[in-house]
Amino acid sequence: MAQPDKPQDLIFVESLVNLGLAMGVLITVEGVETEAHIALLREMKINYLQGYAIARPLEAEAVADFVRSFVLGVGDADTPMLALYQHLGWVRAAAESVMNHEGYEHTELAACPITTWLHAHASELPEVETLLAEHETVHILGREILQVRQSGTREELHRLLGQLHGHSHRFQEGLGQAVKDMRDNAAVAKAQPPPSENTH
Repeated sequence: MAQPDKPQDLIFVESLVNLGLAMGVLITVEGVETEAHIALLREMKINYLQGYAIARPLEAEAVADFVRSFVLGVGDADTPMLALYQHLGWVRAAAESVMNHEGYEHTELAACPITTWLHAHASELPEVETLLAEHETVHILGREILQVRQSGTREELHRLLGQLHGHSHRFQEGLGQAVKDMRDNAAVAKAQPPPSENTH
């Protein structure tokens, strides 16, 4: 299963899943160890999972009771991980186009899944306007790299690439902190008892 610090793992999983689905093959993902893994795979429409998030190895006589009582964890339904990985995919493509002197297909801002996710959760996210602006800057720089690839100099490309990496890193850090704050706020709200009704 994908590790959070290795986005290429998720791209590999997603590629295999898409291949299997296109072939009509039943997909089972192994190595599912956390609720975040469950949520991510649910976003990818995977229904068959195996790993410690489901169960540790069981003695044969315990299997029947496990099957009768097991309930799959809900995972984190609000994770932006898959959208972020897809966003980072074209950021990597832009960077590689500078290093390998090749063109690439730019994902427009409106079509980026992170745009959809940010707007869907805008009311819950602190600093959402800052996040939206930083995200847009990353896309603008990606488009500039594509344009400069046609007639610009190597120095211009490397300057833009440095800016792209800087803004992309700031966006990822800001998004991570905002999502953490959003979930902390939701947990606090859930833990608070509902207001008592005034009976006077």
